[in-house]
Amino acid sequence: MLRSLAAAAMLAALSPSAAHAQAAPSTVAAPDPARLAVAKILIERFMPADRRDAMVEQMVRPMMDNAREAMFSGALFDSIRADDPKLRATIDDFMKQEFEHSLARMKAAMPALADAMARAYARRFTLEQLQAISAFYDTPAGRAFAEQAPTLMSDPDILAVQRTMMTEAMAGMEQRIAGFSAKMVESRKAK
Repeated sequence: MLRSLAAAAMLAALSPSAAHAQAAPSTVAAPDPARLAVAKILIERFMPADRRDAMVEQMVRPMMDNAREAMFSGALFDSIRADDPKLRATIDDFMKQEFEHSLARMKAAMPALADAMARAYARRFTLEQLQAISAFYDTPAGRAFAEQAPTLMSDPDILAVQRTMMTEAMAGMEQRIAGFSAKMVESRKAK
């Protein structure tokens, strides 16, 4: 029972949907229209609408694959696999389905995200700064940056650091989940 609860808590914690949950937006002043117009052009330069799905794939898929691999290499899943060797396949299938679901949601949210980013840029940068940033994307270096930036998350050095972070995050997870589960049981008893 504890292991099942631990696995469920682990999956919920590592689910891409949970990782991208958002708090309700606060009320903010509308950005200056001139700055917003330039910011929208800027966002389109480094996040072209026709490439956004591919950019999401390039940025997110390597991170989630890394997270899933780190999760399955930890002690928590070693003990679960020893109890039920078929469980890894079941959990992996679930994680893949959740990832694909979350990836589809991210792609669907990209137009709204691009609009939100344009408003955020317009609030944080002056018109002159936005124009200078936009001009950078007209340069060979700017075009190369826009092309390569989404692929950085799949660089071997970045993947290695992510794997290390995930492995370290997973260390002791079973004990932390057991402690959390005990607190939940105590909380229910206190009712």
